[in-house]
Amino acid sequence: MKKALLIVLTVIAVQLNAQENPGRFDLRFGMGYSLMGNGDMNIIGFENELNFKISNYFSTAFALNYGRSNSGVYATTSFIQGNLNVFISPFRNNRKNDFRVGTGLTLMNVSDTYREDNYWNGVITEPYLDKRSAFGYNIIIEDSYSITDRFILGMKIFTQLYYTTGDINSGITVKFGVKL
Repeated sequence: MKKALLIVLTVIAVQLNAQENPGRFDLRFGMGYSLMGNGDMNIIGFENELNFKISNYFSTAFALNYGRSNSGVYATTSFIQGNLNVFISPFRNNRKNDFRVGTGLTLMNVSDTYREDNYWNGVITEPYLDKRSAFGYNIIIEDSYSITDRFILGMKIFTQLYYTTGDINSGITVKFGVKL
């Protein structure tokens, strides 16, 4: 009976400890500002990111982003993007502050709408929709701070360069996260 009680108490203690110390995953939500093109479009973007801590120095992340602009060379621009990144934390990522540098791959789908002058048929302007997909890479500098054992607040500076279209997207994002 004593052994059974000891096993039950040990299992409960392990479960309580696991609840107090979050695991290797965290989910971060962000909002930020970026310049797309050569500063041609001012983008407000939203990010959802799932991070996995590999070790005290390495982590990886998968992010989905949405951005939209109503000011710049086009009437509107919007994009949906997926990113797969790898980060190194030179000062370790097991403390309250986690400074990390990362790179990774990105796939972006962009839609631009604009009007173009057309005098051939007497119509002054015609609307156009330009859609394209771009594949490229990310360069990221990010700093996160654990407000509590579960909650994270951070900021990242990034640039994304696209091989296939020559697009560039650079900006800053503020993030709020939860350790899972």
